[in-house]
Amino acid sequence: MRRRLAGLSVVAALLAGTTACGGGSDSSSDSDSDTTAGSGAIDGLTVSGDFGTVPTVKVDKLAVSEPESSVVIDGDGSEVGAEDAALFRYSLVNGKTGDKIQDNYKENQPQKMVVAQQPPAIADAVTGETIGSRVALAMPTSELTGEQGAPQMGLGPDDALVMVIDLLETAAPPLTGPEGTKVDPPADAPKAVEKDGDVTAIDFADAPADPPTKLQVIPLINGTGPAVKEGASVSVNYFGAVWGEGDKPFDESYSKQPATFQLAKGALIDGWVEGLAGVKVGSRVMLVIPPAQGYGDQGQPPDIPGGSTLVFVIDVLGSEG
Repeated sequence: MRRRLAGLSVVAALLAGTTACGGGSDSSSDSDSDTTAGSGAIDGLTVSGDFGTVPTVKVDKLAVSEPESSVVIDGDGSEVGAEDAALFRYSLVNGKTGDKIQDNYKENQPQKMVVAQQPPAIADAVTGETIGSRVALAMPTSELTGEQGAPQMGLGPDDALVMVIDLLETAAPPLTGPEGTKVDPPADAPKAVEKDGDVTAIDFADAPADPPTKLQVIPLINGTGPAVKEGASVSVNYFGAVWGEGDKPFDESYSKQPATFQLAKGALIDGWVEGLAGVKVGSRVMLVIPPAQGYGDQGQPPDIPGGSTLVFVIDVLGSEG
């Protein structure tokens, strides 16, 4: 589920958590053969082309009632487990027309997939496959978008959607929580309320009634990992509340799964991009974001009124790119 922070296009939201930093044209696999998914692999779907290059996808009356996957190119690398992470490239295709929706083959860096954070259709398709493999996945559009489908692309919830995934190499999984040195925040800053290490509320008892007017980045734990760069794919846990309403998050991930976002303006609100750039992996930070760098005068009704100052506690668990 793409959260309200992202503000991405409907096309990007189709990936439901897999869109992030992008990919490039180089392949880390030794496989360069031109392999085609023959008849019987997935009925009505043919995928051809070299591993690590944009695949050619053809559909012929493709119809699926549940996700179906097929290995187009069988790699000889290590097996991808359900709790693993891998760098990958992908192409997303309209299963009715065969038209490409988007891919990441032309980007500079491959994208990182944390298998357990993917929608079940994608996680099931890659779990147990090997690095160097090209996997074709055909699924009802609802597997990624929910029951609304993707009407902007003429896809109903039961219409076929195709994803071709090249598994490039294994990657270090993100942290499970912040790791570093605790820092005492200013006395008048809002306080993060925790239970078993998870943020469950933000306490404004010692904070002033009027919020600050400039972006504040308040370190709570200083991590020791690499610094996050603007444009990178960042894995985080977060808790977000309107100033003064810390018992009522408008969004949070601690009770679900960590989220992965591209740290780029247009993909996230400006306060996140400006506040997290330079923060080290393993850190926990509090961002106090004025309206101009959040949702402005329009807000995000009904949970975020216009002109709201936002407060986030964010655990930076990983970064790629």
